[in-house]
Amino acid sequence: MANIYYLSKLGVFGIYISLTVGLSVIVTVGFILTQTPVIRVLFNLEDSLRKQIILGVFFGGVSILGTFLGTDVNGAIANIRDVGAISGGLFGGPFVGLIAGLIGGVHRFSLGGFTAAPCALATILNGTIAGILYTTKRGKVFSILPGAVFTAIAEVVHMGLVLLMSRPFPEALSLVKTISGPMILANPFGVALFLLVIQVSMREREKVSAITAEKVLKITEKTLPILSRGLSEDTADAAVRIILKNTNLDAVAITDTDKILAFSGAGEDHHKVGLPFRTSSTMEAIKTGKTMLLKNENEVGCDFKNCPISSGIVVPLKKTDGEVFGTLKLYRVERNAVTLLDEELAKGLAAILVTQIELNEIEKEKELRTRSQLKALQARINPHFLFNTLNTIGYIVRNDPEKGRNLIYHLSFILRETLDRKSNFVELSDEIRLVRSYLEIEKERFGDKLTTEFNITPEALKIKIPSLIVQPIVENAVKHGFSSFVKKLKITISAYTRLNMLYIVIEDTGKGISKDKIDEIIQYDADESIGIRNVLDRMKNLYGKNYQFKIRSSPGKGTKVIIGIPVEGVKKWLFEQLSLTTKSPQGKK
Repeated sequence: MANIYYLSKLGVFGIYISLTVGLSVIVTVGFILTQTPVIRVLFNLEDSLRKQIILGVFFGGVSILGTFLGTDVNGAIANIRDVGAISGGLFGGPFVGLIAGLIGGVHRFSLGGFTAAPCALATILNGTIAGILYTTKRGKVFSILPGAVFTAIAEVVHMGLVLLMSRPFPEALSLVKTISGPMILANPFGVALFLLVIQVSMREREKVSAITAEKVLKITEKTLPILSRGLSEDTADAAVRIILKNTNLDAVAITDTDKILAFSGAGEDHHKVGLPFRTSSTMEAIKTGKTMLLKNENEVGCDFKNCPISSGIVVPLKKTDGEVFGTLKLYRVERNAVTLLDEELAKGLAAILVTQIELNEIEKEKELRTRSQLKALQARINPHFLFNTLNTIGYIVRNDPEKGRNLIYHLSFILRETLDRKSNFVELSDEIRLVRSYLEIEKERFGDKLTTEFNITPEALKIKIPSLIVQPIVENAVKHGFSSFVKKLKITISAYTRLNMLYIVIEDTGKGISKDKIDEIIQYDADESIGIRNVLDRMKNLYGKNYQFKIRSSPGKGTKVIIGIPVEGVKKWLFEQLSLTTKSPQGKK
């Protein structure tokens, strides 16, 4: 009655006001929900049926809310129901749009009225068609203006269905004349605002991911030389102190499956190193292998009465086979104080800790004999390259899933080739495949700033060379080639045979290297040239004096690295001996 009285006083203007108020409520609710952890996870879309269903239900709920916030007009409802169905389709795709449309449409049909059937059908169709439009954006978040334009057209069609299906026709016509203006204006505006809310939420996640990656990288660089020695009380203590110093956390701990290996910060007076851990959440994380997000003291589960820890996150440390061998724990003294940044930070740090610890186990398993070879193995899992690559893939996947899958393939190929190669020697063709994969990833980062060229003769491709002697040189060219005055970089890789030698030439147009710097690299005085020094070490071990390695460069004129390898390789007896004493870090025992 109140709505009818209201409309009798204000007419169509009253409907505009009512729908505007409804839009304010929906957008406010939508913004609040996108800040909750559950919805934030859902907005990080994957090809998961479960996530699609939950998203459909979420946007279906928004659609129902749009109906409840509508205004009764002569037995029908002027509403903003299509905001939920269309936003769901434009953001999540056909399946999400269909589910949201069905939920909103069936709910509208259940309310009855002479326009129930056409309004329900319109909502279902609008959600589904919006989802089909989503596929044209290839995974991108649908732009605001096209979304609003589509919604306006959809509302015109909605009015057409009401005229076509509702009876008596004069009442339907009178209704459309009354509500068409407000609905055709309000629903597009609502979809535009909702898409804006989604974009803001996703940009926030991207910003958090970037900040997290930077922090994790900084911590990784400091903990790498420590945890490369393995996980012990001493190395764990150094690691937690580095983490605590470089974050605003209140406490950090690392455990194995039985006891505390290190604890620093609030609560360290009773969380003693070497003693069994005192929190039930740690036991649960080890038992289930799941990350535990702790909101209060009860969820932390410390058996010490006056423990200051009130919230935190416990991440199990898992080997590649899934076996849990410990936990990383980040704590705060306030309740509900764990942020999205903390979650991302904990997971990123745990992944890096596991990698560093497993590198140490690989060292022991393979009985690496030289320090330079160990560093070379760690360089293959270069934190800068990994994080840059993962951030690039994360961005590309949202914009071009096919290209994203291709980059993931290249990254997995690089990791497999650098860690699983069983022989010291590979054909040049295999090494070039590795180099191409590496450059494909780097070209996605640098775009047209980085170009490449390959000039390799067919006979050179089948010659066997020591594994991983070209890729480190190319990586060095990319890493050091750009500068404030070198904005574009071209890398040319050539290979040819002459007499009994295979020559591999890596040339770039980068900033160049001074003669003094070249001397430092050759004489092992440059700390950042581990990759090149490893190449030199292995060449010397394998070929004695029967190889060539030259660096020709000068500042501002680019760099050329020339590698000469005997075509006949090493003699069988020498290879067998060296396979025992100079096994590549990437080989398997």
